[in-house]
Amino acid sequence: MQVDDAVSEVVQKLKDRGLTSPYLRAFVVARINPIRFSKATSFDFDQVLERMLAAAKKFNVEKIRQQDLASMAGPAPSDE
Repeated sequence: MQVDDAVSEVVQKLKDRGLTSPYLRAFVVARINPIRFSKATSFDFDQVLERMLAAAKKFNVEKIRQQDLASMAGPAPSDE
């Protein structure tokens, strides 16, 4: 629950800065995910959550731009 609360706080700060996206929460979770680029095959659940909480607490909302969120959504749908 602590990680969820911390993520919600970051999402709200991003919204307060005027950033909008239906993927905002997923964007934040992806950014704080410590196993995103890891090559390890097993992880300690509690340790991963602790690292995610620490990353969420130090998340710098000032570095995030609307373009960063747009790139997460993927390419625009084709007109066909």
